[in-house]
Amino acid sequence: MEMIPPKIEFETAMNIDKSIEVNECESVYPPREDTYLLIECVEPMAGQRVLEMGCGSGLLSLHCAKMGAIVVAVDINQKAVDCTSANLERNHLQAKVDRSDLFSNVVGRFDLILFNPPYLVGTGEDDIDRSWAGGKDGVQILERFLREAPDHLAPGGQVIVLLSTMMKEAPLTRTLSAFERRRLGTKGLFFEELWVEELTPMVK
Repeated sequence: MEMIPPKIEFETAMNIDKSIEVNECESVYPPREDTYLLIECVEPMAGQRVLEMGCGSGLLSLHCAKMGAIVVAVDINQKAVDCTSANLERNHLQAKVDRSDLFSNVVGRFDLILFNPPYLVGTGEDDIDRSWAGGKDGVQILERFLREAPDHLAPGGQVIVLLSTMMKEAPLTRTLSAFERRRLGTKGLFFEELWVEELTPMVK
């Protein structure tokens, strides 16, 4: 059963570039309120190396590329890879796009690693389910991601993630305990609260 949240328009969002045209694709997670909140909280500088994990239709990667970042976008769903590539071409923007199960096909280090993880409780049986299903507590995909993310950060780099009250609180707190945390933005919805955090690995 499809559980994608309803679409909400952000007419006053300061960082949303409305000149970017993105086509939604079948079996690919489309831009929704979580996508737009993440875009509002991310401001890469020109020349920064940016990795978007789970790129979906590519809207976040397109924004980063248009701001002059050097972008790598990956997704486990080949249809999402194709969708992001087509949207980049449509907007005359450049990024490297690959299929990858989290970091399995990612090479190099990045100044920013961005992730809007699957965070609803459940397991994914097909491409569109995997875009929202975060396991039994909604945190398991994020946990896998954060175990490997520090090894792909450049010195001084940060991880920026989208989080939700739909995730189980105790497992989420444990998962984030290895990072210094800074909240960048929050969006309250009638069924949940979304927020974005900048995570910096703690020095061991």
